[in-house]
Amino acid sequence: MKYGQGAVDLTDCNSYRVAAVAACCLFPGDAAALAEALRPVAGQAVHLLGHGCNVILSRPYYDASHRFVCTRFLEPTIAVEGSRITAGAGSRLRDLCRAAARAGLAGLEHLWDIPGSVGGAACMNAGAYGASFYDGLVAVTAYFPGEDALRRLTREACRPAYRTTAFQGADAVIVRVELVLPPGDPATILGEMGKIGRLRRSKLPYDRPSAGSVFRRPDGAPPVGKIMEEAGMKGFAIGGARVSRRHGGFIVNAGSATGADILAVAAAMREAARRLYGVELVLEQVVI
Repeated sequence: MKYGQGAVDLTDCNSYRVAAVAACCLFPGDAAALAEALRPVAGQAVHLLGHGCNVILSRPYYDASHRFVCTRFLEPTIAVEGSRITAGAGSRLRDLCRAAARAGLAGLEHLWDIPGSVGGAACMNAGAYGASFYDGLVAVTAYFPGEDALRRLTREACRPAYRTTAFQGADAVIVRVELVLPPGDPATILGEMGKIGRLRRSKLPYDRPSAGSVFRRPDGAPPVGKIMEEAGMKGFAIGGARVSRRHGGFIVNAGSATGADILAVAAAMREAARRLYGVELVLEQVVI
């Protein structure tokens, strides 16, 4: 198991690229190392990081009372057998989409170019353009602290819904996923992925570090980006954090943003939505 002790720079472990340092950070590569990394230690809080694409690091330094477990190296493998794909939690979602397309398996093309890991996508039920990660998922294998063996859960047991699953707020850690996908023409699938990629890059702020959509889409109101545009919030900044001028539902690191800057901008966005539409925006990102 890779590990860091003393002063681990977390800048590369979060997609906002917020500068933060942890006194303890572990990088398990398999289930046995994961069990060791998650072993309870009195007085120490455990924080899971995948590829850090949906988190806000709220402080510049985390002392030894915090233990980060980064799963970006956890079984980073993808195997295709017929219509079934098995992917480790540490695999990149982009790599999974590409592997499926090249194998002539359809269904993941609308998820193309979403940053982050397979484990993160399975935890939050990532989705875009009417598709979600659980559309083709049949099972998740996870580690539950205190259990000797890994547990395989069916799709139904994971309770997927819009941007949520049973894994959010739970102690379980996703190790690998299994998907069964319908056949398709590789060239057609890759072509559709190209269109999706161009569409995403025309709408979303890929030019600045961010962690994707800050809030879930509210019920009974326009999308968050539209609300922020109506409220004149695009370009609003506090410190180094700014509401994207390209998409009002994103906060970007415009230069040396801190976690406190990002949270302050998010609070201003929530107030704008409350003022215009009387809705309470629900944070989609995880604050550590």
